[in-house]
Amino acid sequence: MRNIKYTLYIALLAIGLSSCNDFLEQAPDERLEINTLDKAEKTLIGSYQNTRGIRFTHFSSDDASLATQVYSEDVAIEDLYTWGNPNGANEQRDFRNQKHQDSPSGFWLAAYGAISQVNHALRALDQIKIPEDEMAKAAVVRGEALVVRSYNHFMLVNLFAKHYDYATASTDLGVPYVVEPETTLVVNYKRETVEEVYNKAQKDLEEGIQLLESNFQYVNTNKYRFTLSTVYNYASRFYTFRNKDTEDISKAKIYGLKAINEYGGAEQMMAWSTYQGNELLPVDIDNQAVGMVQLSYSWIQYDRNYHMTQGIKAQYYDRNPFAYTDDRMRIYYEKQGTVFTPAYYYTLDRQSSGVSGYDLFPIYEAILNTAEAHIRLNELDEAKALMEKIGEKVYQEYNESDLTTNKLKQFYGKSDAQEAWTDYLLYERRMMFLLQGLRWFDLKRYNLDVNHLTKDGTIIKLNDIAPNRDYQIPLFAITEGLTPNP
Repeated sequence: MRNIKYTLYIALLAIGLSSCNDFLEQAPDERLEINTLDKAEKTLIGSYQNTRGIRFTHFSSDDASLATQVYSEDVAIEDLYTWGNPNGANEQRDFRNQKHQDSPSGFWLAAYGAISQVNHALRALDQIKIPEDEMAKAAVVRGEALVVRSYNHFMLVNLFAKHYDYATASTDLGVPYVVEPETTLVVNYKRETVEEVYNKAQKDLEEGIQLLESNFQYVNTNKYRFTLSTVYNYASRFYTFRNKDTEDISKAKIYGLKAINEYGGAEQMMAWSTYQGNELLPVDIDNQAVGMVQLSYSWIQYDRNYHMTQGIKAQYYDRNPFAYTDDRMRIYYEKQGTVFTPAYYYTLDRQSSGVSGYDLFPIYEAILNTAEAHIRLNELDEAKALMEKIGEKVYQEYNESDLTTNKLKQFYGKSDAQEAWTDYLLYERRMMFLLQGLRWFDLKRYNLDVNHLTKDGTIIKLNDIAPNRDYQIPLFAITEGLTPNP
C-alpha cells in the first residue's frame, strides 16, 4: 500500500478556505493562534464546506439521460455521466475535470480541508485552559467537531471506495482517516480499509453524540451547522448505509426516531404544494422540517446534453403505485429541449448566477431511514405508518387505504412482501432526493445497474466501467502516491 505525501495539505491550500480567512492568513507557519474557546469554535465553524455538496452524483445516476435540442455538451457533466470514461469500458477511468469544483475531486478537496480545520480546533481544545464555567460549552464544541470529522470521512469513503461489505470491508481500500492537524508541508498518508474508516467514523460520531447529549442545553440551534436533529439524522444515515448486522439496523431506527422527534414530529414535514407560494420554504431556517441549509455554487448548466429529461419523468417519476397526481412533478423550471428540472428541490439565488441552497438533512430523510430499518426488520405496519407521512404530503389524492402490501406486490411484480416494500421505499427515496445526490448511494447500496445512452448512440453500463460504484481517486492524489481504484 503506497503512501501519499502532502496531498491533503495541498488540498487545504487549494480551496482557499474563503470561509475562514482569519484561520489561515498568509503561510502555514503564520496561522492565527487558536488560544481561546471562542477561536476554537470559529475555526470549527469554518470547517463547514458551504459551497460544495454531493449533487454532482446526480449526473452519474439513473436520474440523468441523453437530452435533445439542448445548447451543447459539457465536459464536467460528460465525465460524471460516463463515470470518467466517455470512450467506453476499455480505457482507464480518467476524470478530465480533475480540478473542477463540480467534480468528485472538488468534494475531496473541500472535505479534507474541512477535516484539517476540525483537527486544528480539536488540538486547540486539548491545549487551551478552559474556565470552569465554559466546560460544558467546550464539550459541545468538541462533540460537534467530532461529528463533522466523522461525517466528512463517511462521505469520502462512500464516494471513493466500495460500499461497505462485511465480507470484504477489512481488505477493501477506503480513504485516509486524518485525526492530526497538519503542521508541515510534507505529510505521509495511506488509504485505510473501508472497515477502519467506518470504525473510526463511528467512534467519532458516538463520542460526539454523547458529548452533545450530556450538554444539550448548549448545543447549537443554528441550521447552518449540525443541530441535535441533524446529528441524529446523520447517525441514522450512517447505520442505514453500513447495515452490517441487526444492531446497525436497530441503531438506524433509533437515531431516525430521535431525529424525527427533534424536528418536532413527522407531521412537521411540509406539504409539497405549500412551496408554490414561497419557494424559499425548502431552505427556511425557521421551518421546523428544515435540517441543515447548505449553499452550493455550481458552474454546471441545466441546458446540456446529459440531464434529467421528460423521458425519465414519463417512464419513472410519473409512475407511482397508486396513479396519484404527484405535486413534486407539477411545477418545474422551463429549460431547453427535453430537459426536465422540477422545482423546490433546491432554492436558486436569482441575484447570483450558479448559487443555490438546499437542505442537507431534511426531515424526510429521517422518516425514510427509519422506515427502511422497519422494513429490514420486517416491521411492515410501522414502515407503512411512516411512509403514509410521505404520501400525504406529496400526493393530491392520497388515501392511506391504498397503501397495502398486496398493492405493492402487484405493482412491483414481487411475491415477497419485504422486497415489494423495499422497492416502494427506494422509489420514494428517489423522488424525495431528486437533484440532491443521494440516489447515487441507493444505487450503490442495492447494487443497481445504470445504462446511459450517449450522444453517439452508444449505451454504456455502470457495471462495465465502475462495478464498485466508486469514483476514481483524484488524479493529483494518485500522482502523489495514493493507490488508485481499479
